[in-house]
Amino acid sequence: MPATPNTNMEIQMLPLLYLLVKLEVVVTSPSLIADLSLAYFQSRDVRHLCYLSCNTYAVTAHYVVETKNIVGNFIDQGIRTSVIMIDEETKRLEPAITQSNIPLGIYLDASCTKAKSLLTKASRNNLFDALHIWLIINYAENKTDERELDARHFFLKLNLSVNTDIVLADFRGDYYELIDIFNYGKIQGNGLEWRHYGTWSPKYGINTFSNNYKYKDRWNFHNLTLRAVSVILERPKVFRPAMLTERGYTPGVSAMTKVVAQLLHVLIQQHNFRFNYTIVGRWIGSTERNSTLAVTNSLFWGEQDISCTCARIFPKWLNWVDVFFPATTTLETKFYYLIPDKGVGDYENRFLTPMSPGVWWCACAAGALCVAVLAAAACLETRPEPHVYAFFSVFATTCQQEYEDGVQILQESFSSQGRRLILLVVGLTSMLLYNYYTSSVVSWLLNAAAPTLHDLDTLMNSDLELIFEDIGYTRGWLDNPGFFYYSGYKNPKEDELRNKKVINAKRTVPLLQPVNTGIELVRTGAYAYHTEPYTAYQTISKTFDDTELCKLGSLQMMQPAQVYIMAQKRSPYKEFFVWSLIRLQERGHVRAAQGRVSGPTPACSGSTPRALALGQAAPAFAVLAEATLLSVLILIIEILWHSNSSPAPSYSQLVLVCKLRYLRPAYARITMYWGPAA
Repeated sequence: MPATPNTNMEIQMLPLLYLLVKLEVVVTSPSLIADLSLAYFQSRDVRHLCYLSCNTYAVTAHYVVETKNIVGNFIDQGIRTSVIMIDEETKRLEPAITQSNIPLGIYLDASCTKAKSLLTKASRNNLFDALHIWLIINYAENKTDERELDARHFFLKLNLSVNTDIVLADFRGDYYELIDIFNYGKIQGNGLEWRHYGTWSPKYGINTFSNNYKYKDRWNFHNLTLRAVSVILERPKVFRPAMLTERGYTPGVSAMTKVVAQLLHVLIQQHNFRFNYTIVGRWIGSTERNSTLAVTNSLFWGEQDISCTCARIFPKWLNWVDVFFPATTTLETKFYYLIPDKGVGDYENRFLTPMSPGVWWCACAAGALCVAVLAAAACLETRPEPHVYAFFSVFATTCQQEYEDGVQILQESFSSQGRRLILLVVGLTSMLLYNYYTSSVVSWLLNAAAPTLHDLDTLMNSDLELIFEDIGYTRGWLDNPGFFYYSGYKNPKEDELRNKKVINAKRTVPLLQPVNTGIELVRTGAYAYHTEPYTAYQTISKTFDDTELCKLGSLQMMQPAQVYIMAQKRSPYKEFFVWSLIRLQERGHVRAAQGRVSGPTPACSGSTPRALALGQAAPAFAVLAEATLLSVLILIIEILWHSNSSPAPSYSQLVLVCKLRYLRPAYARITMYWGPAA
């Protein structure tokens, strides 16, 4: 029968591959075959079909008429059908058996001489997959066990897998028995599966034994062995699979690997399959042969079936591997460092920490200076014990008390002007310290921003030396300029950071450091260590005290990014694992695995006060200085005004006016405003 118009286009766009194979040349009513095939295709909701026929029976016009009737029945039922003669139109055969990204349907007359060779070619092209459903009809009336054994032997040679959908319709006299044929893994060494699917008869039509989803009926994988590749940074001399699933931290095993291993372990127990592990040191590797073995290239070369780990995926890598949805967890990285105590720029010096020894020594130095000045003034006034008078006056003022040494000076001209000045200074100093303490504690309780590094620019301008965890994606970032693994998009800041702080930086220690060594270098305050939070906190929680935890800062390098399990391109197990992972997510297994793996996250307890940055308190001191200058200016104006209208005031009167009328009210207003807001 000649091909219909636009046959090539229809073949490429047909969404489902269907095959009707006749293993023996036996004279049987074509109408029964037409009814059976039509009923089966309708039960599977087939919308497109390619009918591959031949000229074996073309000598009879009756056969040509029946072929037209079969095609007409499909078209009448809404199934788009095209016809190709496989023994003549060989050029049109290739598009029919070439893999397509959409379902493709083919109806093959297997009584043709090229039918078996066509099946073998389809097997080599991996056409027995989820996109192709095969119907094979053996309508031999005198069926023998030898013929069934021959059929089993033929299908055993084909490359079948767990996603294969082949149904054999075996003639039983007055009905056809439908047999489901597949293999859990021909490449992995499993045997052929031969199961009853249902029956068909002209009277009762299609009667299937199960309406379950395909993989519910294929639940037990019969101890199938899949080749799994995983990542351990330093491959152990003796590998134990329990290293990937055990709770707690295992050196060299990342958190995302453990989450995936625990989820896949649940599926192993449920579906009765196992893994043959291969351990590598990197996730991403070149696809060129003889390259360093990694997860992606081992899957690309077909050496492994699935990854027992996960990775962040970029569009380029989708040409190498397939990914299983949904994502199992997230990956993020940070730079860890101690907040600097000195330096200038975007991060400011830290002021004295409240209640620290430095604060008390500063207060003692200010008090000693006040005692010395007051003692000098007392000596000029010829007091009997000037040093005792000076010390106890300052001490009493600090305690908010008054002190007199018993010397009564009645004349105003002999009164202690120096004492009044020192009392003014001591009072201001005490109020200043009190206000500083109040503002520091309040700002700490309100979680004021600490002087940390907040972007890559501040990191590049800092004096910190960068060190990295020796891990696969870090090596890829260091070895490939222009590869923006951390940001996920073109980011010149990454290149600038790499050039300034890594390639051209003066180094005191090696760039790549193990976790324990890297965290110990962070404790010195001179280094910033790049790693995952999960990995860093395993060491930090055991070695850092509360004071160090309060000084610990972190800069996000990679924002939390979803990571996925990978498999071979066009993997026959993709549909099964996607369905299984969705079930695990719905039942809470994913969150439970993440919770079991997540380690401790120590934080500052709050018992250690945090210092203000000097820049945070600077506005309060600036306003105080401005108010003081304004008070002095007003005082000078008043002196000039009164000098023309009244006798000149004494020095003691000037000091008293400055103290009582201007400085104290101005400072009181300043402290009321800046105290709670600092």
